[in-house]
Amino acid sequence: MVADSQADGDIQPPEGEGALTPRQSAAAIFSRRLSELIAESMVSTEDGATRSLTLYSLAQHLELAYPDVPVSQSGLYRLVHGEAIPRLDLIIALARVFDVPPEYFVTDDRQG
Repeated sequence: MVADSQADGDIQPPEGEGALTPRQSAAAIFSRRLSELIAESMVSTEDGATRSLTLYSLAQHLELAYPDVPVSQSGLYRLVHGEAIPRLDLIIALARVFDVPPEYFVTDDRQG
């Protein structure tokens, strides 16, 4: 189940319209959760340095680790910006990559 994120203000409904639809709410929750994980993640480079995770490197990793789960950099961009809702197989793959339960991406447990 997806919790209601209407009060969090991350995605505002268009002027003159009511509350977020369940689809918009789910996209907002997933977008926020994925963005937080990406922002917190660092990757090692070939020369031993570390840098922030990019959508490109995440897409490459997913492609190598889960070849049966179709994903692209542009697809990840749409997810991060709340323009799309992921398939269940991608949620599971992302949960494994970031070592979180799949429910992490679909529940909003923030308090006020």
